[in-house]
Amino acid sequence: MGPVGKILHIAALLVEVVTTALSLLSPPDFVWAALGFGADRHVLVAELPHALEVVGVVPQLTLEHVDGLVEEMRAVFLTGLTRPLTKRREQLRALRQLVVENEAEMLGALAADLGRPKFEGLFYDVLGVVHEIDHLLGHLDEYAAAECKGINLLSFPASSYIVKEPFGTALVIGTWNFPFQLALVPMAGAIAAGNNVVLKPCNVAPATAALLERLLATYMDPRVVSVIGPAMKGDRTTTAALLEHKWDKIFFTGSPTVGKVVARAAAEHLTPVTLELGGKNPVFVDASADIALAAKRTVWGRGMNAGQQCISPDYVLAHESVARAMAEVMGQWMGQFYASEADVGRIVGDSQMRRIVNMLEESGGEVIHGGHYDLKSRYFEPTVVMVPMDSPALDDETFGPILWVVSVPSMDAAIHHVNSRPKPLSLYVFANDQDVAQRIVTNTSAGGCTINATLFHCTHPELPFGGVGESGSGAYHGKATFDTFTHEKPVLRKMFGFFDPFFLYPPWTDFKVTVLRFLAKLV
Repeated sequence: MGPVGKILHIAALLVEVVTTALSLLSPPDFVWAALGFGADRHVLVAELPHALEVVGVVPQLTLEHVDGLVEEMRAVFLTGLTRPLTKRREQLRALRQLVVENEAEMLGALAADLGRPKFEGLFYDVLGVVHEIDHLLGHLDEYAAAECKGINLLSFPASSYIVKEPFGTALVIGTWNFPFQLALVPMAGAIAAGNNVVLKPCNVAPATAALLERLLATYMDPRVVSVIGPAMKGDRTTTAALLEHKWDKIFFTGSPTVGKVVARAAAEHLTPVTLELGGKNPVFVDASADIALAAKRTVWGRGMNAGQQCISPDYVLAHESVARAMAEVMGQWMGQFYASEADVGRIVGDSQMRRIVNMLEESGGEVIHGGHYDLKSRYFEPTVVMVPMDSPALDDETFGPILWVVSVPSMDAAIHHVNSRPKPLSLYVFANDQDVAQRIVTNTSAGGCTINATLFHCTHPELPFGGVGESGSGAYHGKATFDTFTHEKPVLRKMFGFFDPFFLYPPWTDFKVTVLRFLAKLV
């Protein structure tokens, strides 16, 4: 980094320090709120230093409003409203407040939609969201700061740096299995990066979608966050209407099938897109593994949200010397963990329930534990099934509380099986032999991996989370949540009146070609 670059960097930091100090001394002129939810509108007010003033009315959004909404949000972004770090912090703190103050109502909505136990709701959809917001607030100055870079001989004298530029107006499409986390975490990243956001929750979880719409309208500046809520029935119709428009960034969480539709629509406008999809996540269990611990941690990972999570361990490839023991011990842990039906979430819908039942009945496997279910209540008992390598149960993501166990002659055979299938979102390895564990990690491809546990690579803020191939593209969590909504714009500033290489300008003589070849060796 050159001396001029260092000076520019220090000056930028000083400006930001002064701006932050002033913002703390002088509170914002107003805080957005929403009063009274009528049948067709939200009344927005501004909380001024001494009074409340009605400043506008925002109608509940329907498909007819989509065209105008997109235009208005893009126009707002171009005003620069969302770019100052003070505005970003204001909105991130408001989002944090939304979660903290409405924890009980959020947990109630999760119970209504998914039968979610309180612990799981807190773990994923409340504390996980707060943790991500806190991380972004704590590192916002660092992530948003320009990065000074060095210069080469060709550009000398100059300074160079990378500006962290927001994309613009982002579309975030959430899904139903973790309806708060998978909507609010990417939305927080978009806000932190300086974008404004249109959020499309998933109506498959109607209680959480309705609550999201109401709370976001109450707590957030509608110029920064707008919600396409459950008033518009039909996720596919709504999503299709949204995808007809040009967005500056799209972030989608859902199935690979719909992900392909989103990717095609984004390609029509050359819009950058992050796809968080899913996959058939394998668990490798080597003969050297601690079977009791491997079984316990695999069952825990599978049981969360009744197996309805994209990172859930789906099937076990266990060495033939330990495969049956692994299946039996997993069954024992299931019996211990889930003796009460209240500790098992419910399958989200009737069609999903019937699909899981059909997978079990057509698997051609031996049920080691569980297998009971109730179609009316959508309860499915956590289940362990031993299946052959050619079982149809290994073809598609289960998205339910069944663990399929396959006996394999070697870890190399397990590696071959995984490499012959679409790349999974997550991959898990249990092996005390570190050479075996490393060979599996090196010779397979997956979005992410945890060794001797499940799920935890997705909880570390310093590790980006995302898929590869059919399991997705792009990543988020921690700094990656900021980066995925950021364009890194390179800037080089040349100095006037200094060295201006004569050989760069025509006419092109042989001597200039010689000089160019010589300098190319030095650059």
